[in-house]
Amino acid sequence: MPGVLITLEGIEGSGKSTQLGLLKERISKHGLPYVCSKEPGGTILGKELRSLLLEPHSSGKKWCTMAELLLFFADRAQHLEEVVKPALHAGQIVLIDRFEDSTRAYQGAQGIPEEMLSILRQLVMKDFRPNLTLLFDADPIKTLERANSRNSAKNGFAETRFDNEAISFHQSVRQEFLKIAVQEPERIFVIKADEHPEEVAERVWSAVKPKIMAAGFLLEPSSKPVRVLKQRSW
Repeated sequence: MPGVLITLEGIEGSGKSTQLGLLKERISKHGLPYVCSKEPGGTILGKELRSLLLEPHSSGKKWCTMAELLLFFADRAQHLEEVVKPALHAGQIVLIDRFEDSTRAYQGAQGIPEEMLSILRQLVMKDFRPNLTLLFDADPIKTLERANSRNSAKNGFAETRFDNEAISFHQSVRQEFLKIAVQEPERIFVIKADEHPEEVAERVWSAVKPKIMAAGFLLEPSSKPVRVLKQRSW
């Protein structure tokens, strides 16, 4: 596909959403066409799944781990078909806040066997993979402090139910992410996320720039309006 797929991953409070915003600004300054989305919830239907998956249910009930896993992959199948692949075919730079590595890390930390994750990945994605994955790595104790501060600004409302998980769970998720990075070093670029956001942004750009240049995108500053075809805000 003529486009470039870049995914951003990390535990809660790792700063990936902030870095996504800074990366969008940088791409915009170069006048490059891009699509910005997220998982779960990158489509209209997926937005409903996001609510089911990430918001605590009023009944107090929780999805069993297998049902939760299948819902994440259902969201991904719709997202790929409706947003990601069409944008790549159109020659867009696609930026996604969380993708398949989050499923591997979070559901892996909940005890889903790697073999099961691989089977579902092959079923839904086949050989499709991001061109680049930015993994924002930091101590879960620090990132949860950041997440709690963010939630306090929202009157204590947790952004997702994972914010309320024990620190041991977040430590396990971090280790799952790092394990994936060791397995796929050619795709995953690990960035220490506990530095100043502007310093982190420079490291992000040092990883992103070669990928988009290799795909034929010109990085000369442009005075023309930025052409954003399907920017997703949910």
